[in-house]
Amino acid sequence: MTHFFALMLWCAAGLAFIADMPQLAVAIIVVVIVNGVFAHIQQERAQHAAAKLRGLLPADVVVRRDGKVRKVHASELVVGDVVLLAAGDRVPADMVLLTASACAVDESMLTGESEPVPKAPGGQAWGGTFLVNGYGEATVSATGAGTRLAGIAALTSGAVAPPTPLSMELRRIVRVTAGMALGIAAVFFLASLLVGFQWRDSFLFSIGVAVALVPEGLLPTVTLSLAMGAQRMASRKGLVRNLEAVETLGSTTFICTDKTGTLTQNRMNAVEVFTPEGSIQVTGEGYAPEAQIEGRGVEKAAQAALAARTASQGRAELHDGQWRAQGDPMEAAMDVLARRLTGTVSAPVPSRRLPFDPVRRRESAIVGPDLYCKGAPKPSFRCADPCRDRSRNRWR
Repeated sequence: MTHFFALMLWCAAGLAFIADMPQLAVAIIVVVIVNGVFAHIQQERAQHAAAKLRGLLPADVVVRRDGKVRKVHASELVVGDVVLLAAGDRVPADMVLLTASACAVDESMLTGESEPVPKAPGGQAWGGTFLVNGYGEATVSATGAGTRLAGIAALTSGAVAPPTPLSMELRRIVRVTAGMALGIAAVFFLASLLVGFQWRDSFLFSIGVAVALVPEGLLPTVTLSLAMGAQRMASRKGLVRNLEAVETLGSTTFICTDKTGTLTQNRMNAVEVFTPEGSIQVTGEGYAPEAQIEGRGVEKAAQAALAARTASQGRAELHDGQWRAQGDPMEAAMDVLARRLTGTVSAPVPSRRLPFDPVRRRESAIVGPDLYCKGAPKPSFRCADPCRDRSRNRWR
């Protein structure tokens, strides 16, 4: 309603009323209002889509209060609360880790780096990040507007966006059109006085000429074109919240990026498994459990995949009809591989976990009398006496 071009149309409508042309004035007003309502609806649809994306975020967290473990809404957290974190959890506020067992945090939403950052006791975990591995406890140090993520949001909201190429071009067209309309109206006003018209009739005549030269249809034409571009972007999974951003993206010549998950999908798949009986090839899309299996040694490969899944914490879960990684993408790929080879959905529940660490170079899980391991064949150190059977000179 207050676009630079719309302001010119409002002025034209006012001049049309002065020139005793109410039908034309009403038509111009209707064009401006319809155009504004259409643009508002289009952008509201994008806002609702963004709100749905925000609604996918977990709202509940597990805390320890008064010695009891309970689940509360993230908005109820206060400074000093002790939060229990596990792989796949979103960090609900800025906090300091009290205990950390092989914790790794995905801080890509803050730094742009997709590689998980290892965390130790005393380290800082920022609100909005994800714990992709391990588990631990942390005490809340800042909530809400005091978090680092909120500080970044304040910086971005306070920045003044430069005018888009489309808005600059439209302003130039409006200035040129308005100048031409006023100039030609002035010429007709003087000409009508010279031929004997009364000044009032000459003035109304010149106003009619000026209003007639204003292109009322240009504004809705531009809006409809941008709306069509936004719809095409939406069909390609691109969410445009501001209509003028469609033309700005069209003016982009280079997009430079090197971030996993930005240029790529940050999604992994196990495509080949080697066993003493041979190798098998696995062909499947995404994290769906369906795949085509070829090769020898499927039974041994299934046992290896089951062991890897049991020793992993990441899983592939079905959300709104789509399979997504919950936790580390590599561990989710191990879970999917086990599903594809064994046909089982659930994994054994370990009685104890030994998280991955850089010394052992492996992650383990104990299920009954069995120990499932995932990682390097040998650790990066020679084991102490309790871990080694000297009589047989081999690893237990």
